[in-house]
Amino acid sequence: MVPAPDNDVASGTTHPEEAGDLSRRAILAGTVAATAVATVVPLANSAYADAPDPKSQQDMMAFLLLSAALAGVHVTALAPEFALDSNKDILDQTPTVDPFNVKDDYFKFVNAADKKSAFGKLLQIAKDHRQSAADIVSAVTASDDDTKFLARSIVLLWYLGSWYEPDKLKENATPGTRAFIEFQVVSAMAYTQGLVWQIAQAHPMGYSNLQFGYWSRDPNDPNNPGDRSNLGLITPTIP
Repeated sequence: MVPAPDNDVASGTTHPEEAGDLSRRAILAGTVAATAVATVVPLANSAYADAPDPKSQQDMMAFLLLSAALAGVHVTALAPEFALDSNKDILDQTPTVDPFNVKDDYFKFVNAADKKSAFGKLLQIAKDHRQSAADIVSAVTASDDDTKFLARSIVLLWYLGSWYEPDKLKENATPGTRAFIEFQVVSAMAYTQGLVWQIAQAHPMGYSNLQFGYWSRDPNDPNNPGDRSNLGLITPTIP
């Protein structure tokens, strides 16, 4: 079998970084991606896409590639046990099971919450542009509003563990409109596993995956990822 081309979202060969120490560059990348997704651009014709299947390995890999590209992180930040097999196409990889497995919960939640068949379009975009995170973001930005704002809801879901209705996000994006948006915390697990805690090197009240005594050490400088002397985190390594 011919080895699959390098994938800039899933390849684990460059830029190692602790998952618990996502740099400010990562959060900025995620913010830029989320902003781009919400930007209103001329509507584009969306290609036909099959209904998402939570049991489909390819659909799950497409969801991970889509989410990683939009959030500005590596796939292993979302699926810690993922290991790339260079002899397979990225869509034929095994998503694997991890101790938290929130990816499955998120997939099912988004699929159930999608009222406008936009989820299938997003997965198709990820499949069509699976070798480039930048191409995924560009294609999402060029899609219709329903697809773009669902993508923004997915970004917020990964970062905050909460669901913001795409239609409410769209209403709030209207110039001159700034209102509180109600949200739903998907689950206790989703709340504790939000990417925001990793980026802030913090933890939600009542839960922590930091080593006992971490408070006695200076926090790791996210602008100096090479310094691991004070990390004190039990987390996987991601590029």
